[in-house]
Amino acid sequence: MEVNVERIRPRLRGDVYVMRVPEGAYIRSNLGGSMLKGASTYEWIQRIAPMLDGTRTLGELCAGVPEQNRAALAKLTLLLLGKGYVKNVLEDRPHTLTAELATTYAANIAFVEYFVDSPELRFEHYREAAVVLAGAGPLLQALTNAQLRAGVRTAPVAPFAESPFDRERVAEHLTAARARDPQQELTWVETADDRLVAGGDMLLHVADRPMIGRALRLPGVARAAGAAFAQAVAVGDEAWIGPVIAKDGDATAWESAWRRLRALAPELAGADLRDHPEQAPSEFLRGPTVALVANQLCFAAFRHLTGIDQGQAADRLVRFDLETLETATHAFLPHPLALPALPDDPARLARLAAAPPVDDEELGRRAVDCVDVRTGVFAEITERDYEQLPLFVSEVVVSDPVGLAGGPFPVHGCGESVVESRQRAVRRAFERYAAVTADPRRGDRLHGADVLTGEPVEVEAAAVLPARSPASGGDWAEAVSAAVVAAAGAGVGPALAAATEPLPRLDLDGAELTGRGERYRKLLEIVDERFEVYDLSGLLGLPTFAFTTAHGTVACASGLEPGTALERGLEQTLLAYQSRSADQPGYAPEPVPQLPAELRGEPRGAGAWPTPVSLDEVVARLTRDGGRVVAVPLDHDPAVAALCPFVAQAAVVHG
Repeated sequence: MEVNVERIRPRLRGDVYVMRVPEGAYIRSNLGGSMLKGASTYEWIQRIAPMLDGTRTLGELCAGVPEQNRAALAKLTLLLLGKGYVKNVLEDRPHTLTAELATTYAANIAFVEYFVDSPELRFEHYREAAVVLAGAGPLLQALTNAQLRAGVRTAPVAPFAESPFDRERVAEHLTAARARDPQQELTWVETADDRLVAGGDMLLHVADRPMIGRALRLPGVARAAGAAFAQAVAVGDEAWIGPVIAKDGDATAWESAWRRLRALAPELAGADLRDHPEQAPSEFLRGPTVALVANQLCFAAFRHLTGIDQGQAADRLVRFDLETLETATHAFLPHPLALPALPDDPARLARLAAAPPVDDEELGRRAVDCVDVRTGVFAEITERDYEQLPLFVSEVVVSDPVGLAGGPFPVHGCGESVVESRQRAVRRAFERYAAVTADPRRGDRLHGADVLTGEPVEVEAAAVLPARSPASGGDWAEAVSAAVVAAAGAGVGPALAAATEPLPRLDLDGAELTGRGERYRKLLEIVDERFEVYDLSGLLGLPTFAFTTAHGTVACASGLEPGTALERGLEQTLLAYQSRSADQPGYAPEPVPQLPAELRGEPRGAGAWPTPVSLDEVVARLTRDGGRVVAVPLDHDPAVAALCPFVAQAAVVHG
């Protein structure tokens, strides 16, 4: 295929380096390196490099050399173009940068060119942008210097009062900057919110201590002024940089990031969302460390205003360790309390009923978006050093999003494989997270669905959240059923307190166990864990069993099917043994009501097994004193509910 040399205006990338080697020439850039063979290749590249400045088309270049050299020039240029060392700038938009400025900021322009087109024009946009610099102390001084070195023509500066700001030092930075760029200047602006960003294109804020109230407020100030925003806030021995919020972006992004951070570290300075000017800056925030933090924020603004990061969501935060100088990027989801308040919408019940199912495998994939050690909904999914026999055990550390759980907490899952234990731990983590996520702005009453009719019903919010027996499923119907069973099973304690007659003990030799239940029973025999099973079904109206060992009652399990309930109870009994024998109480089953000795009856006769029940029968038992059973979606965190939509709490509603 012929190439139209008039449609190519070649320019050698600024990061290209060429070295002579015995085979010919070795050429490299940030794109990588290549070996170009030929005895005269190095000389040819050196000869044509000055010509590849983007001012002429390839046809014009060829016309300017002897005819016998034109084919070689075109061939080598096209080869470099194909490998990415030369760029076709024919479609680049015009700019008004002087040649002197283009030379002064050649490295900055070359960096832009590596990612996007029209680098001179994009750099010019950055240079002419009004980027307001707000903050205090050495961090603001370093940020001002960084902006001048990056090439802005005018830097409006707004010093706050909590840390000393050395204007003389900043004047020295300006004098040094003007030595290479005489057009640069500084202006001083007021720190009042309504005047801070007036006419600005972007606001950059730095704080050398946890000025969290201000950090929460300023993104909205920038958004109201039609400006982009980013900030760096030092808290303890860490600085948190970003996210970059576009002028039409989500002004709540930084608040979401901070609330996610405090949900995993409630002891963090500034976790109360207030300014703390009394907090001394970190001892490591000095000298070059100050410059590194400021440069990172300046670089983020440069990438945004030149369009390098165009289209990227404001869902990343950079953590800079002031002691080690290590950086890490942390992803976060929107936090419900950072978002605008939403009314409780009964229409979502119909949407849930019609929503496509989400199985355990898909839920595990979705959970990846929730995991981050500092800003995640879940800090980590791990097996730690837990014993993995006879059951596999996994752990998920769950954040405390609104402070109802007393801090982050672990949940566990077990199974016959590590995949299963992880999937179960993830599902349990979603359930427990939803159970402690309450948005009080939704009001005192929530909407749920009548379990039997599907009709929307109002429920007192205090009767639902924090949820005591959350349950989930692959779809809404499955979640509702699991929530009703969980609510019925939660009545074991009161039922035992009211019981007066001994409860029959079951002989599992006559039980119709599931395949998994039978395997668990054999494993308990192998480890010589003696246990007894008592039938509580008559107390609760659905198959329910208590499992006792020499160490007390270790499990209570309910289900619509006796075999399912027995399987769960046997699994919990095995897990209790494993936890105790390995001296790892962290994943022991949650404590259950103890079955008193006087309620432990004699073995039941053969054939006297509880029978399966329907969901309607369980509902009838729960409402024997009146009322209706309502399943309320636990969805007060919209971002997490979109990933795991089918989590519910069942409640008995009267009136």
